[in-house]
Amino acid sequence: MSIEITHTIVARQLFAMNSKSFDIGVLQHSGRMILREHRTTDQVEAAIKWLRHENARSAHVFVRPHGEHPLSLIDDLTWAAISEMTRAGFEPAVVVETSPRNFQVWLNHGRSLSRNLSTQAAKELARRFGGDPSSADWRHFGRLAGFTNQKVSRRLINGLAPFVKLHAWSGNIYANAQEFLDSVAAHMIAAQSKKRLHIGSTMNSGLIRSLVNFHRDPRYAGDLHRADMAWALYAASRRLPQEEIQMEILRARDLSKKGAQRRQMQYAERTAGKAVAAARPIHP
Repeated sequence: MSIEITHTIVARQLFAMNSKSFDIGVLQHSGRMILREHRTTDQVEAAIKWLRHENARSAHVFVRPHGEHPLSLIDDLTWAAISEMTRAGFEPAVVVETSPRNFQVWLNHGRSLSRNLSTQAAKELARRFGGDPSSADWRHFGRLAGFTNQKVSRRLINGLAPFVKLHAWSGNIYANAQEFLDSVAAHMIAAQSKKRLHIGSTMNSGLIRSLVNFHRDPRYAGDLHRADMAWALYAASRRLPQEEIQMEILRARDLSKKGAQRRQMQYAERTAGKAVAAARPIHP
């Protein structure tokens, strides 16, 4: 494949992934991973000559969006599975054939997802459409088209490494994005509720004041948002895990004014995350 064709394919894939910046991973034959993080499309394209050189020396070339992002990678799919996804309202933004009859797709959710929601969405998509569950998380690399797949198990009959081919690059947001994300968020809330008995026992032990106690505190004058943040800081300073802080915020009062379940989860995640980042543990 000429370097001009490689440039065209890479540009198409990155354009369809529609990220402000990317991480490039080069896994060398020795097992060493070289990371080039937070690279713009222009910077990735400027590195193509080097990437081709590494690829010719049996290195794998991978790509992912940098930081939190609106995409999910589903790995190890058949063409029949991709057709089923499209019919079901999950049209891929990018389709890459990593070896003959073996595909990866990127789905565009239309908005950046938190790490937890992104990982759960990827896991659910892999479950629904037969993807590889071990590749289902918010941070997983996919292959960059225009280079060869150097896995020995993927060699062609003639012994050569197959090129990674770009089959589709619409970049479109799939039709069922909102409905799907709401269902994933609802499932996460239901799963978290199973752990709330543990949190309740922690509160009842008297070791940590309850969030309801903060809601009733006259210092906050009925401002439940301020009370939530104050309690989250208090709980984080006493080493209550972030996940448990999130669940208590979801449990302690009606958050329907925040919007759908997805938005309620975002509020709880954001509040707990800020508290854990800002709080200082209380030393005995």
